[in-house]
Amino acid sequence: MYYFCIPSDFNCKTLDKISQMNAQSNKFNVYEVYGQITEGEFIGSGRMTSMLPKINIKELEVYINYCRKENIYFNYVFNPSCMGNIEFNKEEISRIKDFITSLYEIGVDSMTVALPSIMELINSLNLKIKIKASAICEINSVHKAVFYKNLADRIVIDPDITRKFDIIGNICDTFDSKVEIIVNNVCMRNCPYKMFHYNHESHCHNNNTEDETNYYFHRCAMQKAGDIGNMLKLNWIRPEDLHYYYRKGVKYFKLQGRQNTNGDNLLKAIQFYFNENYDGDLLELITLFSPYNSFQLKLDNKKLDGYIDRFYNNKNLCNEVCHECNYCSEFIAKSMNVDESISINDRALNFYRKYDQYLK
Repeated sequence: MYYFCIPSDFNCKTLDKISQMNAQSNKFNVYEVYGQITEGEFIGSGRMTSMLPKINIKELEVYINYCRKENIYFNYVFNPSCMGNIEFNKEEISRIKDFITSLYEIGVDSMTVALPSIMELINSLNLKIKIKASAICEINSVHKAVFYKNLADRIVIDPDITRKFDIIGNICDTFDSKVEIIVNNVCMRNCPYKMFHYNHESHCHNNNTEDETNYYFHRCAMQKAGDIGNMLKLNWIRPEDLHYYYRKGVKYFKLQGRQNTNGDNLLKAIQFYFNENYDGDLLELITLFSPYNSFQLKLDNKKLDGYIDRFYNNKNLCNEVCHECNYCSEFIAKSMNVDESISINDRALNFYRKYDQYLK
């Protein structure tokens, strides 16, 4: 069985539709929805709260009860990469414990966590809360997988190794069947901004200062617009290629996009993954049909047939020295309108350079 973990829009009607999809498939199952409250204490996470569905703890309790009715698990996201060291202050530790206990009392029995210190704290409470180590932990080796096996029940592997099938296989052998991978990651592989961006998002919540410059969002967009070939360097997984990861031992597949609150678009994306087939723009699919920005390029998914095969069959295919290799270039020419894409990127770079608040 392929188990899917998807962002929650906190709409019970969406849960009804998910339950119907599950009933119609004997191969795929939406096992879990995930999210967090955006009102109250300790709401920092790997996403700016201003972009997330608005929900308080009472509304969350109602939603969790409905999840159970539909036989769908709920996972609470508590994965800031930085808490400003409050997790090492005696009084704050007590408050964090109270917060976690309050979540447990309304039905939270599974949490996604990034900080090892918070994992230890949760485990010390003996509340039978299962921990999923976040992608923010950057689990990209067997060594790290072994470390988190002592703290967590499941791990989300670093998206940057999405095409390193030998490493993925070794991690799965180490962690058994509780390995999860993100299928629609929109970050560039080995992005230099990534960890700093995680820290930034962790502090962008209602109780803190929001970023008025959009520094990381703009830098991310400008980096991608530097070369149309960067679209092949995003850590996406096509619906047609799920089976490669399943063969290596991955049983859990995650869709990211907690900021995308359109349940119908989310369900549409899930259905394409259930079908293992998608005839359209891959970049629309991985952004859950909500464009990342106004300068999003197009990538013909069907023209990418066979692209991942060679990564799977040859672990030494990519040494990331792109100027010495034309493998991706062949697929860029096939799957993109090159002239149009270059023109869109030029407009994007001109726009961000002109209106970037941090530069000003």
